[in-house]
Amino acid sequence: MKALSMTKLLIATLAWGLIITGCSESEKKGSSAEPGFKVESLTEEGWLYGHLPENTVAYARLPNPWGSFSQKDDSFKYALGNAEHVKVVKQIQQGVYDNILTKLDKQAKPLAELYFEHTKGPLELAFVNQNAGQPIIYVGTRLDYDKVDGFKQALTSATQGMPNAKLLDGNKAGQGFINMGPGMVIYYHFDVSDQRLTLISGMGASVTSLEKAAESIKPNEQHEMLALEANIDSSHQGLFAWVSPKNAMPLMQMGMPPQELQKLKELGVDQANGLALGYGVSSGKTRLKLILDMPDVGVRRFIPIVDNKIDAKAVGEVKWAGIMSLPTSEQAQRIAEHLKALGEVNYDSWEQLNSGFESEVGLKLDVLLNAFGPEVVVFKDEIGTFASTRYSNTNIKKLLLKAQEEEVKVDYRAYEKNGALIHHLRVAMNQLDAKPSSAEIGPEIGAMVLNNYHENYFWMLEGDQVVFASVPQLLLERHSQKDRRSIADWFKQQQGDGYQSSLLNFTATVDDLSRTSYHYYLELLIMLADLSGTSIDLVSLPMARELGFPDKGTVGVSLSSGKEYLGLEFTFENGATDVMVGAGGATTVAVIGVLAAVAIPAYQDYTVRAQTSSAMYTAEAIKAQVAMSVVEGTKIEDIDNGYGEIGQPESYRSGMIEKVVVNDGVITVHLSNPSLGYGPQTVVYVPMFNGKQISYWDCSGGTLAAKYRPARCK
Repeated sequence: MKALSMTKLLIATLAWGLIITGCSESEKKGSSAEPGFKVESLTEEGWLYGHLPENTVAYARLPNPWGSFSQKDDSFKYALGNAEHVKVVKQIQQGVYDNILTKLDKQAKPLAELYFEHTKGPLELAFVNQNAGQPIIYVGTRLDYDKVDGFKQALTSATQGMPNAKLLDGNKAGQGFINMGPGMVIYYHFDVSDQRLTLISGMGASVTSLEKAAESIKPNEQHEMLALEANIDSSHQGLFAWVSPKNAMPLMQMGMPPQELQKLKELGVDQANGLALGYGVSSGKTRLKLILDMPDVGVRRFIPIVDNKIDAKAVGEVKWAGIMSLPTSEQAQRIAEHLKALGEVNYDSWEQLNSGFESEVGLKLDVLLNAFGPEVVVFKDEIGTFASTRYSNTNIKKLLLKAQEEEVKVDYRAYEKNGALIHHLRVAMNQLDAKPSSAEIGPEIGAMVLNNYHENYFWMLEGDQVVFASVPQLLLERHSQKDRRSIADWFKQQQGDGYQSSLLNFTATVDDLSRTSYHYYLELLIMLADLSGTSIDLVSLPMARELGFPDKGTVGVSLSSGKEYLGLEFTFENGATDVMVGAGGATTVAVIGVLAAVAIPAYQDYTVRAQTSSAMYTAEAIKAQVAMSVVEGTKIEDIDNGYGEIGQPESYRSGMIEKVVVNDGVITVHLSNPSLGYGPQTVVYVPMFNGKQISYWDCSGGTLAAKYRPARCK
């Protein structure tokens, strides 16, 4: 391991939280009173989500075309749920029916009318694994027909334009089959009592099997999908998709090569309970969220499990706050052991790695990892911008003592003023390894500037917290103010409890976000009225102050890793357009963009590297076969593809491997993932001999970039 500069370690440890983005100040306001009028809904929630068979492989929900105009339990609840708004949207709906749908051709018109005019719930689909191996597809929605005859007439009209479609009545009213041709039958049932429509079909499914499948639709409040759905869209109306990898494994085994299945199992896919993606309303906020429900296996072993306990306090109102969860020494040890098992790191034990770090740097890795954190909170309040975290005084002293031993120019001082003890660390920056050449900026002036420049860090201690600021005046003013607010409570109010498992999190509040969004929404209604050829009374709609809007709206982004879930979430007050609405919107977009620019490429590199490491298992098996052949007396020049149990090059083809060429015992793995870059991507394993036996393999050859290689092959 290359020796590290103590100055760099010290600065990285003390200054990680001081690079922040400011927001504009805003006037503190009270909250609007909640309106007393009753809310109405234009559309209804789905129903199939609560009736899923246990062997469901996947579920998807498409919102009703009018669902965006119907009230849900968020900040727009009263804006969309008041009677005048419902009346205005119904006028626009009628304009669409009268002036647009009537102009469609005869084949498209009946189906369009059924969907746009008579569907009042979302469209739900479920894919259920049957014993025969072919999935059965369930479709559910709600229609506004109050009599079976009205439904049958609409269904007859809709199927008349479908080639080869033939209606067959069943044994009950509103029940029957649609024969679409050889091997394709659709079961339908419209229950007029609750206005639920059910469609069931499957490739090659018989009438009997479809009727039996219909009997499996029963209330199921314990289905494993429901917990993920509640995290994303508790309204049961928004966009939502879920798949159970472990339930899908029997289907994948039918058409996937064994090598591919083995890779999926190594990644832990066969033990993943569910993967969900959706855009909906949960805990009073609109959320765009991706969640993986997976135990601590496969890829999850390389990601720390987070349980944030935030003790930081703000002065007065919080403008915005961010969380970064640093790994503890225990978490680093756990991840390193898993990497060792994959051959990604070269050491015998964590103790050996810790001791090696101490011998090269001068202090144990444990000391560095446990000096601060693990939770780091950066926030802006009424005073200014601060960073706060828990600290270990013992470990900080070890860092400073080590710096003094190496004669690093670190100047530490403490100042006391107005009862506040301010700590100051001044670090000479001309000690960094990568310093600019004085020839580039002038020999004399450049040397003077470089020698005089210092980095300055200021902090004070509050209980078990250390609070950083860019200048001491911020800390002094903070000390003089006693109006403290828990940042953990602020996160809970703005986002719910999700902050507790955040690896990274940024949350901000924007003044009058909902009020501004409401005015833009009214402009949208005018535009839709014009397009649909109808007239609406916009003046009849309530003013913003009558609708109980919060004075501040929430926008945020979070990458979380809890005991149960791994997730990426964007939180909005009213919808995704919040990032572009109101003061502060541009700042939020910039912050999200910065986080995405850093996190997404890093995650992509990590994913590709994990896939590459998995592909190297194929090479390990061939290496063992080559080594065994040499032990048995075979000349290395005779060991090629086809020798013994070594397959032909293309027999190793998989999603990651194009082929594996063995020539004179040299193994060349040709990779085929587009994420690796342009041109041939190869890793070459060359056997190195000690006498007549292979002592080790040199895998530094080939064209694959070093960042994607196992540690031993760099």
